Amino acid sequence: MNAKRLIVTLVFIVILLGFTVWITDVFIQDAGRKNKIWREQSQKVTDAIDYVNSKQLDIMYYGEDLKAPESFRVRHIYNFNQDSLRGDENVPEHLGHMLIINDPAGKLKMTKEDWLEVLDLLKREAYVIVYLGSAQLPTMQKAGYFFDVYPDGTHSVIFWNYGRGQDIGFADDPLIIPEVVRETLASDQLPVYAMLLKMYEKQYV
Repeated sequence: MNAKRLIVTLVFIVILLGFTVWITDVFIQDAGRKNKIWREQSQKVTDAIDYVNSKQLDIMYYGEDLKAPESFRVRHIYNFNQDSLRGDENVPEHLGHMLIINDPAGKLKMTKEDWLEVLDLLKREAYVIVYLGSAQLPTMQKAGYFFDVYPDGTHSVIFWNYGRGQDIGFADDPLIIPEVVRETLASDQLPVYAMLLKMYEKQYV
């Protein structure tokens, strides 16, 4: 190999190495940026869960399996009798109650009388009542939960402060969930995560 060809070859190798180092650096910086965005956005969900958990509520749900984050402290009940509502000795000390009725697929069978029992918990014992779904809204309205017509497309409602506070459709917008987290969730998880973030944003409890 003559000197000219050697110089050309060496220059080409240097350029190739430089390009490889630059591409690697770009990928590393991009991965670091994406990782930082993920951490920041997922922290918003963590903060929301920590906020709700910190309120010392006995949080329970009735109905379909609640696809909640593992760190969200919630227990499953199967009826509204006092033993279920009170829970066993493992229920931590609490200052109030939240009852989530989870009905995303509209399969829950509840009568007007069932909703009157739940309404009594709201008005007599200051339970925070959440309904995730839409099929039971007409029955809830007949039981006295609303004062006017609820908007079409409503899929959630929350009541607090003995029923004086209410927010119809509070968990209906999944865009409240940070994008990088939202992209990892199944459709039946979206209302639950939106619920937690909205509770944090509005501080109903």
